[in-house]
Amino acid sequence: MQKAIKVNLALIIIFILTVLVLFINNLTTPRTLSNQELLVNGLFLFQEPKQISNFSFESSNNKIFTKDDLIGKWSVLYFGFSRCPNECPVAMYELSKLVDVLRDKDFYLDDKQWVLVTIDPERDTPAIIDTYAKGFDPEFIGLSSSRPMLLNLATQLAVNNKMPPMNNEDDNHDHLDAHVNNIILINPEGKFVGFFRPPFDISRLSLTYQSVTQPN
Repeated sequence: MQKAIKVNLALIIIFILTVLVLFINNLTTPRTLSNQELLVNGLFLFQEPKQISNFSFESSNNKIFTKDDLIGKWSVLYFGFSRCPNECPVAMYELSKLVDVLRDKDFYLDDKQWVLVTIDPERDTPAIIDTYAKGFDPEFIGLSSSRPMLLNLATQLAVNNKMPPMNNEDDNHDHLDAHVNNIILINPEGKFVGFFRPPFDISRLSLTYQSVTQPN
């Protein structure tokens, strides 16, 4: 009789532990969202990823960044500039919080990278923009290039950009204010797969980013 009771108790304990493990796993494992759920939460994915042509940008210490550096990694690209008064620091701060959340969850980050491309290359040198990016997180990469190279990439990624006016004054940001404030997502094949739309919120960013980039 006592043996049967012990067996039943053991089975009950095993059942409770199994349910508990499954519950914890469900809480910690990112849920795969449908495209409609992703859209509602601010991430628009294309039906077919878009090819982009090669490019060449420069970071600090004369490091060159090309399309080859996108291959094999999920890349987040944001177009902004170091003197941006409002939108850029907000977006960069939300991205830094996203990275912190992912680290806290031990989310796989070896195939992830975070890139800030300046839309003000006339004033943002590679060193300036990289230092600015790393002010939000040491793993962030800041890039600068010539205006034609910037326009080429920005056009492919649907980020509006304008030429600066002639005799542009140092504190004149008029040609920069109209840029699209999207966060661009590039897949490990180096293709443009979609974009996060503002306003940016850490809960939505975390939910959608993990859903799309979680390891298979």
